[in-house]
Amino acid sequence: MAKKHIYVLGTGVSHDGSACLLKDGRVCMAIEKERITRVKHDGGNDAAAIRYCLDAEEIGLEDLTLVVQNANFGNFERGNSYYRGPRPFADGSGLPVVTISHHLAHAYSALGLCPFEAPNILVVDGCGNAFDECTDLEGVELPVAPGEDLGHLYFEKDSYYVWRGGRMQVIYKDFSPWGLRSKGYTMLPNTTKHSIGGIYAAASSYCFGDNLDQGKLMGLAPYGRPGAFAGEIFELKAGRVFVRYDWMKPFNRPALSPEQFSKDFQYYADIACWVQREVERALLYLVDSRYAACPGECLAYAGGVALNAVANALILRRSKFDRLYMVPAAGDNGIAVGCALYGWLEVLKRERVMHSGSPFLGRAYSRAAVGLAVERVRESVAAASQRAGESPDLALLRAVHERLNVTRMRGWQGAITWKIQGLGELTAVIDGASCRLSPGAAPAGAVVISVSRETLMRIFLTRLAQGAEDHGAAVDFGELTTTHLGTLLLFYNNIDWGGLLEQVRKGLLSSGKGEPELLATEDEDFIETTARFLAEGKIVAWFQEGAEFGPRALGHRSLLADPRLPGVRDTINRLIKRREEFRPFAPSVLLADAPTYFELDGESPYMILVAQTRPEWRGPLESVVHRDGSARVQTVTRDWNPSYCDLLQAFQRRTGLPILLNTSLNRRGMPIVETPEEALKFFRESPSLDVLVIDRLIITRAAPVA
Repeated sequence: MAKKHIYVLGTGVSHDGSACLLKDGRVCMAIEKERITRVKHDGGNDAAAIRYCLDAEEIGLEDLTLVVQNANFGNFERGNSYYRGPRPFADGSGLPVVTISHHLAHAYSALGLCPFEAPNILVVDGCGNAFDECTDLEGVELPVAPGEDLGHLYFEKDSYYVWRGGRMQVIYKDFSPWGLRSKGYTMLPNTTKHSIGGIYAAASSYCFGDNLDQGKLMGLAPYGRPGAFAGEIFELKAGRVFVRYDWMKPFNRPALSPEQFSKDFQYYADIACWVQREVERALLYLVDSRYAACPGECLAYAGGVALNAVANALILRRSKFDRLYMVPAAGDNGIAVGCALYGWLEVLKRERVMHSGSPFLGRAYSRAAVGLAVERVRESVAAASQRAGESPDLALLRAVHERLNVTRMRGWQGAITWKIQGLGELTAVIDGASCRLSPGAAPAGAVVISVSRETLMRIFLTRLAQGAEDHGAAVDFGELTTTHLGTLLLFYNNIDWGGLLEQVRKGLLSSGKGEPELLATEDEDFIETTARFLAEGKIVAWFQEGAEFGPRALGHRSLLADPRLPGVRDTINRLIKRREEFRPFAPSVLLADAPTYFELDGESPYMILVAQTRPEWRGPLESVVHRDGSARVQTVTRDWNPSYCDLLQAFQRRTGLPILLNTSLNRRGMPIVETPEEALKFFRESPSLDVLVIDRLIITRAAPVA
């Protein structure tokens, strides 16, 4: 019997891992792994992302026609069954599995999502596959071709393709050797030696201690002083970009803590400004060189460097290409889409199906699912109210369990019983989706922990104070006994101690009054109601339909506010997002009205293009305008964002302004929320957030948190 539909699964297992499901040539589902596991930039094993896609479409592995995959290092050379954990399909299962290399997958992601019939395609990132792993070398111009015994030491740094006559042709590929680790420079790229993306990541790590949150560097750059550092980071010659190393030696003050960053803010801002300008110079040179090698009208652009919205605006304005498309999930999260499209076009030899342009590729949650999530929260709030006034020690113990990230417990399920001298016996049941703590003796098979109340509180409070004490040390000294130390340490290491510390500081553990009840109202006129809230100065969490695929919230998983509201940027950054005060927010604006407020000619639907704000609006729109007068604009139209477009129009009718402050529904270090349960949890933990709108459900608090 013939299959009803043709399904192709694409998967990428680099950092920012993802899975994508194609149905008859169209993307029907795609998810980043971090949205499921709740671990920022999660990658490696792809089982969770694959299962999400299959479950959302209500199919099984047997319904797949083909799997196409990529791994950045090694590329599954040891088989398909295992990659940092068991995978859903195994070698010998009969399911066809094809492996392609990194930049080729990026290129097909650009092709599959862009609106151009015959694009030129550029891929620029930190590091792709090794030369000896590349599957796209046939007929390509190679400025460097390492010997057979050195192929494993040279990695993709930029690649250039064209799509003509239904065929992908690779024009040019540049490779770089592995970096000079032996030098020990603090601004050294952590992978390839001559990568634009690598130097940007290195500078991000130098300034923030994190090389995967590079958007912060772009946000910091406008605070820097042009000319504070004047050397050239890159050498540009013969159409290639090389990182110079003669400037690195003096940089010996990496930010080792937030306090150090704040103390030397101007120093790090000057570095960010310098690196941003040098990256722009290198990218413009690279784009012009590739155009000269093979001209074209339209450029589709992918790879992590394509998320640099400031550089993108320069490419659009100064390069010889007339049109530019940046992949919304331009980083490694987009690899899965490219793998799936490669399978459809090259393996199955099917016709290209043009994408609608929508970035909303996650699953939609039914009203029943939303209602069930609300009822669970209400039950939790009611139980918390019954516990109001309990002892501070018991409140802290309960809060520790509520802060357990069960999805990171490696699938562990079972019970942990605490025998606490002075508090009695309490048992936590962990089932892979939740952790429930209640009075009671140990059930059969439970891990039992015996400890005094004083010792346990000392362990928890010392850890909250960032001390070194842990359960293992307490066991060594005989102060705590357990029937299984490994499980105890697994539990202990997966507590969100930072979030718990916030609760303690705000006095929210045991106030004696309990948590306010959540009021949930079904409202068919929810667009107008939300617009009224926003016009009244309220901050709104907005959760609608399927989630965005990529790092930007574009109107389905967003925090929204009136951009003219005094102090709103600081409130959201400090109290809700809990991130650095210099971080900017984006304006969402109706496309037809965008030229009134911004120097923007054309669309910017994915929030990865910067435009200057018109001078007369820089003051009124201060919360969405950066230090240099720029704004990372998102233009909104009805064709694939109807609810958000309606909201902007309703807000405009009330205020005269077709613009909203838009930022992602998460806080620092947290992936954007995926499920209704996560949105409700975020709302409960954010007292400064006024309203949560999930589909047509308006959720508020009965009273302010005490």
